[in-house]
Amino acid sequence: MRHIALYGIMIFMVETSTMKDIPVPGMAVNPEITALYQAGVHFGYAKTRRHPKMRQYIFGTKSNVEVFDLFKVLPKLQETLDALRVMGQEGKTFLFVGTKASAKEAIRIAAQELGMPYVTERWLGGTLTNFKVITDRVQYWLTLRQQQESGELKKYTKHEQTKLAQEINKLEYMFKGIEGMKHIPHALVVIDLKEESLAVREAERRGVSVIALSNTDTDPSCATYIIPGNDNAKASIAYILQRIVQAYKEGVAMQVAETII
Repeated sequence: MRHIALYGIMIFMVETSTMKDIPVPGMAVNPEITALYQAGVHFGYAKTRRHPKMRQYIFGTKSNVEVFDLFKVLPKLQETLDALRVMGQEGKTFLFVGTKASAKEAIRIAAQELGMPYVTERWLGGTLTNFKVITDRVQYWLTLRQQQESGELKKYTKHEQTKLAQEINKLEYMFKGIEGMKHIPHALVVIDLKEESLAVREAERRGVSVIALSNTDTDPSCATYIIPGNDNAKASIAYILQRIVQAYKEGVAMQVAETII
């Protein structure tokens, strides 16, 4: 009954307020639910867009917008965070992937905080399945960039220098974020399974785990660890990525503590 009453309050507030800055009575009993709610993780898409396998995580529909059941989202989040702590202990590497506008900055920040590679522009086909070719092209870009910075390219004509500068800019757009990726990552951290379907398919072919925040319109079985929730709003994306980074760091700290002991 508390579950139903709480959601009744949530939906009422969605209709009658800005929601973000108004405390919800009774929510203090579960701060994790409160945090998910305040980040807007509960907002789904229109009912017509729902993937059948996401139905189990949906509480209901309001004004044709589906609302995630945060009491079912939370266990999936906790399961994912537990796995991330283990990965942190084991020193696993991730490739963060989020190419839509609302995800780009949060993806970059999260990846850089952990010193991990990331993709925020177009996913380049073969990044995982043709890894050697991709890494060779990355090295070519890095070599050209180093030559440009050192002035070595000045030996060419101005026309040739212009062409090389254009080539460097093009390669930077393609490979920025993965220049430090020396081997195939152990897992992808993905925002929106549907948007990043090419990356997810490549991960599946290479046996790479997929950790995903994804909305009502996607098949959750495509991910190894799924966090059902709002994958379109910046606040929701940033909150989930913050939890991912925190969990991984906790795992690393546990490993360091064990080593010292």
